Amino acid sequence: MKKYLTILFIVIGCVEAFATVQMSDRLIYNGDTLLFNPRFELPHNLVTEEEDTRSLNNILFGDRDACWNTACWRGYQLIWKIENSQLYLTEIYSCCYPTDSIKADLAGLFKEKAINGKVKADWVNGKNIAWNWNDLMFFLNEMRVVRQEFEFNFYKGRLLSIDTFDNVKSRRSAYSQNPEKLRKFIHSSINWDSLPEIQEPVRVFVQLSQVNEEGRITSARILRGSDNEIFNQEAVRVVKSIPEWDVIYSRGRLFPVAWHIPIVFSEENRERFRITEEFDNY
Repeated sequence: MKKYLTILFIVIGCVEAFATVQMSDRLIYNGDTLLFNPRFELPHNLVTEEEDTRSLNNILFGDRDACWNTACWRGYQLIWKIENSQLYLTEIYSCCYPTDSIKADLAGLFKEKAINGKVKADWVNGKNIAWNWNDLMFFLNEMRVVRQEFEFNFYKGRLLSIDTFDNVKSRRSAYSQNPEKLRKFIHSSINWDSLPEIQEPVRVFVQLSQVNEEGRITSARILRGSDNEIFNQEAVRVVKSIPEWDVIYSRGRLFPVAWHIPIVFSEENRERFRITEEFDNY
C-alpha cells in the first residue's frame, strides 16, 4: 500500500491541522552533526517494548526526574557517531537535556560494552535517513522537507553504504499556505449558475493526493459527497482547477500528500460570491 501524508484543510475557517514534530537523534559523521530520524533504538535486552515512559526513565536515568514531552515520545534522545565505518552510541539524554542536565550512565547500562565513553552499536541493521539542519526547507505537518537527505545503510552497526537524495524541487503553494486566497479561489471558481437552488447547505469533502512536478493536481476524489451528483462533480472540478499546489519530494522522488478539502455549497455562499465579484469589478 502506498504511504502518504494526510493533511486536513478546512475551507470554512480554513485551518490546517498539524501534529507535533518529533525530536531527532544526532549523528556525528566526518565532523558534521546530522539529524537522524528516531528509528534506531536501544537494544531490546536493555529496553523492551513493554516499557512505558516512566519505567524507561527509571532504567535510563535512575531516580532523577527526567522530563517527557509529546515531541519526544520515546522518553530519551540518542547521540550516535560513526568512526572507521562503525556506528557507536555515545550519549543518552533526557528529553529536556541540557536544561535538566540529565543523561544516562553508559558504563552502568552497558557494562563492559562501554569502552572509552561509547558503545559499539552492533544491534543496528538497515537503512535510516539523516539530514543537515541547514538543509531544512519547511515543515509540512510532522514531516520535515529538506533539500538533501542521506540514507545510511548498516549491518550490525557497520556502515555499508551512503546514498544521497536531492529534494530541492520541493516547494509550497500560496493556496495551501494562505486560507483566504484558497477560499476566494474556491468560491470564485464555482459555477453557481449551473447549480440548482440550495435549500440546506451541501457539504462535499474532496481528497487531493497526486500532484505533478509543475504543481498541478492530477488526482482528486470525493471522500464524502452529496446525493446530488452535480455538487460532487463541481467540487472535484474546482479542486482540480487550483493553479498550483504543494510539490513535495522525499528521498529524491515525488511524495504524495493527501489533503482533505471540505467545500460548502449554500445560498449564502452563492450570494456572498456574487457580492464579492461585483465589488472586485467595480
